[in-house]
Amino acid sequence: MATNIAETSLTIDGIIYVIDTGFCKQNFYSARAGIESLLVVPISRAAADQRAGRAGRVAAGKCFRLYTSHAYHTELEAQPVPEIQRTNLGNVVLLLKSLGIDDLLHFDYMDPPPHDALVMALEQLYALGALNHKGELTKTGRRMAEFPCDPMLSKMILASEKYKCSEEAITISAMLSVNNSIFYRPKDKVVHADAARKAFHHVTGDHLTLMNVYNQWANA
Repeated sequence: MATNIAETSLTIDGIIYVIDTGFCKQNFYSARAGIESLLVVPISRAAADQRAGRAGRVAAGKCFRLYTSHAYHTELEAQPVPEIQRTNLGNVVLLLKSLGIDDLLHFDYMDPPPHDALVMALEQLYALGALNHKGELTKTGRRMAEFPCDPMLSKMILASEKYKCSEEAITISAMLSVNNSIFYRPKDKVVHADAARKAFHHVTGDHLTLMNVYNQWANA
């Protein structure tokens, strides 16, 4: 079964048949809502060709596509949406600012990000204290740029020094960074899965619930 990773990153010996569903999972960030979601979306024609190429690399093979030729030619985009145009730009802004690039609105991007997403990222970083009123990196912003995580998480880690809870903040940040893969919820065992999750529940919210999950795993 073709996936995002298998279509480009791997050559698996013995693969002679590929089943292409025509869909993939991608992260999309809503700048207006400030929420990143993992969505199931149609693949591009370029991705479909890559998937087909997995069959027959080491021997004669065949790709079975679960969609019509008409859908391939008329419904699929030629290329996938570039990541910079569909994800949170906070880390991109921090990186470019740390490299001395200040005019981000007129920077010569290979794939220009949406203007509103870029403005929202600048506003968020200003609110977090990473940028000053001139749009320049602050001392806090330079420290945040060193973290390979969402700016809100990196600010939480830095702020945890003051409140003497760095270990807890790092644990929560790590758990949040793996999206929804912590809890497995198979369709045929929804009740059991929900009951298992409830055992880790913390009354103050999801963050401490995730910390409970990690702590119980670490102490197991």
